[in-house]
Amino acid sequence: MADKKRTAQKKFSFRLSDRKKRFIVKTTGALLFVASVLTFLSFVSYFFTWKADYSLIYDTDTVIKSSGSISNWGSSIGFYWSHLLVGKWFGAAALVLLVPMVAGVCKIFKKGNVRFLRVCVLSLTGMYILAMLFSFIGIHASWEHLLPSGLGGDAGAASVRFLEDAVKPVVTALILLILVIQWMCIARPSFFDRLSSVRISWPFRRPVPVPAPVEDSVSESVPAEDTDEQPVIPVENEPEVETGTEEETGPEEETGTEEVTGTEEETGGVEETGKDVLEVDVDRNEGYNTHVTEELLQDIDYKDKMSNYHFPSLDLLGDYSTAQHEVPQTEIDATSRRIQTTLRSFKIEITGVTAIPGPTVTLYKLRLGEGVKISQVKSLQEDLGVSLGASGVRVVKLSDSLGIEVANARPSNVPLKSMLADDAFRSSKAELPIAIGYTISREVKTFDLADAPHLLVAGATKMGKSVGLNVIITSLLYAKHPSELKFVFVDPKMVEFTPYASLLNHYLAVLPNPATEQELKDSAIAVTQDTAEKVLQSLVQEMEDRYQLMRLAGVNQVKLYNQKYIKRVLNPNDGHKYMPYLVAVIDEYADLTMSGFGPDGTAKARRISDSIIRLAQKGRAAGLHVIIATQRPSVNVVTPLIKTNFPMRIAFRVVSRGDSETILGTPGAEKLIGKGDMLLYAGAAEMQRVQCAFVSGEEITSIAQWVGGQTGYKESAGPFYLPEPPEENTGATSDFGADGEKLDPRFEEAARLVVELGKASTTEIQRKMGLGYAKAARIMDQLQAKGIVGPQVGARPREVLVSDFQQLQAILDVSL
Repeated sequence: MADKKRTAQKKFSFRLSDRKKRFIVKTTGALLFVASVLTFLSFVSYFFTWKADYSLIYDTDTVIKSSGSISNWGSSIGFYWSHLLVGKWFGAAALVLLVPMVAGVCKIFKKGNVRFLRVCVLSLTGMYILAMLFSFIGIHASWEHLLPSGLGGDAGAASVRFLEDAVKPVVTALILLILVIQWMCIARPSFFDRLSSVRISWPFRRPVPVPAPVEDSVSESVPAEDTDEQPVIPVENEPEVETGTEEETGPEEETGTEEVTGTEEETGGVEETGKDVLEVDVDRNEGYNTHVTEELLQDIDYKDKMSNYHFPSLDLLGDYSTAQHEVPQTEIDATSRRIQTTLRSFKIEITGVTAIPGPTVTLYKLRLGEGVKISQVKSLQEDLGVSLGASGVRVVKLSDSLGIEVANARPSNVPLKSMLADDAFRSSKAELPIAIGYTISREVKTFDLADAPHLLVAGATKMGKSVGLNVIITSLLYAKHPSELKFVFVDPKMVEFTPYASLLNHYLAVLPNPATEQELKDSAIAVTQDTAEKVLQSLVQEMEDRYQLMRLAGVNQVKLYNQKYIKRVLNPNDGHKYMPYLVAVIDEYADLTMSGFGPDGTAKARRISDSIIRLAQKGRAAGLHVIIATQRPSVNVVTPLIKTNFPMRIAFRVVSRGDSETILGTPGAEKLIGKGDMLLYAGAAEMQRVQCAFVSGEEITSIAQWVGGQTGYKESAGPFYLPEPPEENTGATSDFGADGEKLDPRFEEAARLVVELGKASTTEIQRKMGLGYAKAARIMDQLQAKGIVGPQVGARPREVLVSDFQQLQAILDVSL
């Protein structure tokens, strides 16, 4: 019953499509705009026509039969609305009500950066203060006859009379002046800066000695004695949009003023703040420019080149409503009876069965009788499959029971659109959120690629691997701005990632210095082994460059580095820049590393493999993440080194149990039913069966064309150029050790292998890495020389002297 109620609620929540929601919002904005125009016309005309309309309504017994008898531009409705607000309540100050109405229209149509609540509060308080001011002026200047209830209305007149009865009119004027100044300081922080900079010279004031100027870059740029003239911060010329709110820009402007002037005539607290900022600049980087101007006080807008970018609409994705099927109750009852009958024939008692239907698989949770072992049921997995006459039957251990997964007779298609519209994705706080599919209980499965940090996708042909990659890429396109994310695509099959070439000027990272524009387009997606080798080596160089900048910034994560850069703690003139996330998607990894023929091809394949491993080992902190996919999950492709550095893995259906063990370390993937049915393994977490979402080639093309057809507010951002790749035979594969010895190109791979295995022998390296005995023995001698393994003692394996990968990395950093 609860499941049916939950299903009904979910159906109701999707009843309003995004198009209908946008229509409601736009129509509401249009109505508010019409109301704003009507209010403006009514208020303005009321000042000229109120006497005629007033006498027509209140001084005679004339019955208004049509709006033509009213002189107000808003007809009878406009007159009554104006008479209530202008004539009675607030007088001429009622015109301020137009400000929040216009702000509401801008908020609905998303024009400008409007803080609606702040505008409403400031407008209402300002209207009341203005009504009091108008009433005070009208009473003492005999202007009360201009409007029925005076120039400030009944509200303003009542407040002024109350103040004048309590104090003198002069004191009332001072109170009103103070209220106006306070309101201006709150509404516009720059007004407070101009007010505080005013100096009044009294004739009887004692002269204050001016302190000696400090001999540094700050005092040289602005003389200490000239404090009345501050041309560095022209606050009065500051644009309205860039001023922001008090919380955003007020404190920064005050700090920047003290840092530039460097005098002692301001308050002590601000002076100390300026000194702290200077100390931070000097401590973090000696070459930082301490001469702060108004322009540098604002946060860096790293999206400026694509400030008008619009994310693709969910309407570009299909609903696939006809491809979704509910599992009928008759099918659930029949399957449950067969399960119970089969288990009872083997004398296994069941006390209860709970069915949880999913898109393609239904989970039957069994409560076993007393004394029944889980291993007894697991051993009957094949018998259950034969009895049920269904493929993909799996027996899994749950936290509170035992589960049997049975494929549905009519599997449902899972639309990607429904997942991207779900709160699990839209409200995700992940850096790189990915909505991969639905679980058996129809919950959206999401994960953060930044925490993965690298992903291995494997499966047999036509089992959903390519669709899974497209789902991952599409999720990131809907989640991250082009300034925050760049892709590197490696496609040996030359056809899988072709639509993404349209993202060249927005989301792609490419090799630098193309000879022609056509060469740039041709190399946007690496489809050959030569291009793949260069772009991966260039990624490695980008990673090393980022680590250098992060070291100078004193941070260990790209997220913290970008936060410092945006806040202008890091000076762009010193080489600092905003670092977008880089995601390398490599399809057919096996073909890429095994397709070379001859010594040159083999060397290229090895360099490609080395670059991928290096990115996987060090790329996470620098914001580089790798996704590799293969349909050949053999042990010489998915090596122990790959499995170690790719902790998150997705396995679609594979041919054999051995392939499943190669990918996941356990059988199960061979029992999947295909068509997007997959197992998600996230390191130490339990494996989860998920139905991958579906996105068609037409949808991918539409999204890519939507993105590619846009230009920025100023200009197209252009491709992200990677650094120049190193020259051949000068990369990481031919590094020299610290003692001058040239290490074997596969030294690092062998070192990580022996640490993972916990034992070391020449034959083990030879077998695992596919090397000849002479080369394996040479690598073993180098491992011993670097202190990674101990000497040979008899016929036993050598002792591994390094206990973990962190200790090994310290040795490799010195050796390589």
